[in-house]
Amino acid sequence: MEKEQLTTVVERMLKKIGFRTARVLFKGGCFDLVATRQLLLLFIKTLVNIDKFTEEQADDLKRLAKLFRASALLVGLKTKNMELEDGVVYERFGIYAVTPETLFSILAGNEYPLVMAERGGFFVRIDGEKLRELREKYGYSTTELAEILGVSRKSVQRYERGESVVSVDVAIKLEEIFDEPLVKPIDIFKAKIEKVTLSPLPENELEKEVFEGLKRLGMSVVKIKKAPFNAVTKEEEEEVKLLTGIDERKTSSTIRRVRLVNQITEFIESEGIFLLNEKKMEVVGKVPIIPKDILNEVRDVDELMEIIKELRSNT
Repeated sequence: MEKEQLTTVVERMLKKIGFRTARVLFKGGCFDLVATRQLLLLFIKTLVNIDKFTEEQADDLKRLAKLFRASALLVGLKTKNMELEDGVVYERFGIYAVTPETLFSILAGNEYPLVMAERGGFFVRIDGEKLRELREKYGYSTTELAEILGVSRKSVQRYERGESVVSVDVAIKLEEIFDEPLVKPIDIFKAKIEKVTLSPLPENELEKEVFEGLKRLGMSVVKIKKAPFNAVTKEEEEEVKLLTGIDERKTSSTIRRVRLVNQITEFIESEGIFLLNEKKMEVVGKVPIIPKDILNEVRDVDELMEIIKELRSNT
């Protein structure tokens, strides 16, 4: 299966179970699909081989997940060494990865996976507090339980504190000893986003000039490298967010990016804007294209937003 086919399979599956989706065909992008259903918003990257997922893409996905209170996922079929197994969660640079079948089981059947693939094999997460309670209830010391399991006493202590994953074999032994379920399902939508910088890191002089202009108006700027837009900008104390594209001049590539941003904004709580090193103003879809110099002419964010609304209303 090729990447395009995989993306189509995932998109059709999501639509079948009630998601609205936007497909984002952007080479090297950090996501290929935006999907929403009720309160769940997903940014999904599809790759046949998940080892092709880069750290830069992962960092951008984390930024978007944090900014839009969304979940970031990687959906694939294999690594360079093996096929991905259904019902198992993989991970690349802090982003959870699953097969299309696993994602369907979660979304359609509420069947969350129990097993996590990590270096050295398959592991699970157990309820550490419940383990401690059962150990004390049945009168085992940490040393005695460790001997039965064939692990160190410190390992048992880490299990109870929730500081360590547990091999599948050890988890099975624990559940046999206490005759109680201890393994915790993995909620792939509630991954803890590792600390990721949200500071603006312009890649060229034009971006630097635009970022500084937006900050003068009281907006924060988060650089996004692997998307049709260059940054996400927002008012410091408001929820208004702008998917912000930047370009020297209008080209066919620019228009394509604008159309993608227009499509994305229909699914997330945001607006779109493109700032160019040109004088002409126009609107493509619902996304205004305006000269970057306007940032030096307006007084604040409210005035900029009024210009955007006026441009949109005239289309």
